[in-house]
Amino acid sequence: MLNTIRVSYRMKKLPFFNSRGRAITLLVSLPMLVWAFSSGPDPRSEGGPGGSALSCAQAGCHTGTALNAGGGKVELQFPDGLTYTPGQKQRIKVVITDSTARAYGYQVSARLASSETNGQAGRFDVVGTGQLILCQDGRERTGSGNCATGAPLEFIEHGRPATANTIEFDWTPPAAATAGNVRFYVAGNAANGDGRNSGDKIYTANFTLTPKTASSNAPAITPTGGVTNGASFASGVVSGSWTTIFGTNLAPATKDWTGAIDAAGNFPTSLDGVSVTIDGKPASIYFISPGQINVQAPDLAGKTGPVQVVVKTAEGESAPVSVTAAKELPGLFLFTQAPKKYPAAVRADGVFIGPAALFQGVTTVPAKPGDVVLFFGTGFGPTNPAVAPGKIFNGAAPLVDSVQMRIGSATVTPAFAGLSSSGLYQFNVTIPDVPNGEHAIEMQINSVSIQTGVVLAVQR
Repeated sequence: MLNTIRVSYRMKKLPFFNSRGRAITLLVSLPMLVWAFSSGPDPRSEGGPGGSALSCAQAGCHTGTALNAGGGKVELQFPDGLTYTPGQKQRIKVVITDSTARAYGYQVSARLASSETNGQAGRFDVVGTGQLILCQDGRERTGSGNCATGAPLEFIEHGRPATANTIEFDWTPPAAATAGNVRFYVAGNAANGDGRNSGDKIYTANFTLTPKTASSNAPAITPTGGVTNGASFASGVVSGSWTTIFGTNLAPATKDWTGAIDAAGNFPTSLDGVSVTIDGKPASIYFISPGQINVQAPDLAGKTGPVQVVVKTAEGESAPVSVTAAKELPGLFLFTQAPKKYPAAVRADGVFIGPAALFQGVTTVPAKPGDVVLFFGTGFGPTNPAVAPGKIFNGAAPLVDSVQMRIGSATVTPAFAGLSSSGLYQFNVTIPDVPNGEHAIEMQINSVSIQTGVVLAVQR
């Protein structure tokens, strides 16, 4: 006897198509229908207001066990507990626990507690592959687009079944604390993986996040020019390079990482309760003070463009500051910034290079033609082999791209150009035949230049 089966059918996603079908009524019972929801449920299937009160379990997607009666659970794990910092992106985990499950799916929404039916709270972004974001009108939100004004709710969900019970996605909260509390709704599918929609277990949960209120002593990063190359102080950040952060209330005291590097050579990511994240990843901290922090940027995995920087102390978190991540933003470390910019340079035999008596109690001598002099910098970009930031490195990792360098009117080619220590680039240069005096040092990599005004003292 033929059975009438009502299913919400979705077309298979192919590289050239990205479409969703409408609900249809079929007068057949075919095995092909059991995968109708393997690519994710329709909007409002996560148990929140305005949707199916019973979620996927009784909406026709998966059957066999009563809602939340399968002996497992679904939960959301938030990096800051049940709080959010307005405007600061955070990575959230969906964890589905069920000992019998072999495949997993989910759907999540984030809604303003003051308007749960249609009040979207913040913005979702997928992490990796196998996820998609639907607007409440059923269309897929792609890239940097937004859902329609009249259909603002977003639903992030599986685009295909996952084999791991933990799935991650990003959420950027509303920019203002006045948005108030945010209510998350989640439905998780613990599937038995038999290729049928029966015998699967659906779990639901909801969580309320409250906005953090800023303390009067909370750290604050200088909004413009507050995150810079640690050598040149040019605004921006480069993966694995040394970075200087300026602001107020950045730390309760002044100290460096002495004694904080562990036995395995890992750098600290917190000093006196001070920590820094760049694009949501912890940075290694070398120095802290109320007005300045020096950190090594984490591995940004090739990302370029805007990233957010946040400083956290016992008094709270700074407002996120957006800064541009670049492939390279080169700068030379200097002995002095004023009245002149003399580079931090050392002759091959260990003698410091600079005008005589540059420092009290330290011997400095000018360079002379034929000397092999070592210059140091940061932000020059990728090396081969790559060197992971955040731990001790002593070796030689040459730059992937070539550096162009001039001293005065002479073009020079470094005998070595690359990392010699974690985040620290070294350039071994034979001083060319230039006359006595001070000569400008110019360096470029991929047409990006170091800071201007750097001069080398030369005396035959």
